[in-house]
Amino acid sequence: MLHDRGNMKWKSLMLPEHLVQLKEWKREQFYDKKRELTEWELEEIEQTIQRAFKMQKLIKLTLWDYNKLHDEIGKITETDLYRKELLLDADLSIKRINFDQIQKASLVDADD
Repeated sequence: MLHDRGNMKWKSLMLPEHLVQLKEWKREQFYDKKRELTEWELEEIEQTIQRAFKMQKLIKLTLWDYNKLHDEIGKITETDLYRKELLLDADLSIKRINFDQIQKASLVDADD
């Protein structure tokens, strides 16, 4: 049986610039694309944030940051409309979150 080395045998024929571009292309394949929210989604996010702030409930925010989506859970302590950001009191720190980063918002039940 013939032992095939796959792409390893072709790397010696490629220019270093091509290898760099291939690595960058592979990294970009795992990026999450930031999607533009509709007016309805923005309004729903705004209402959820206001409800969590007034009732001092835990909120789960899905944020788009550094080409990745991640979740943050905490209580909203303050909203700043001029800077377009809010302060989220997470477990260990208080985080400033820009409104443009928020992709989804939902209230967290105490049972979860």
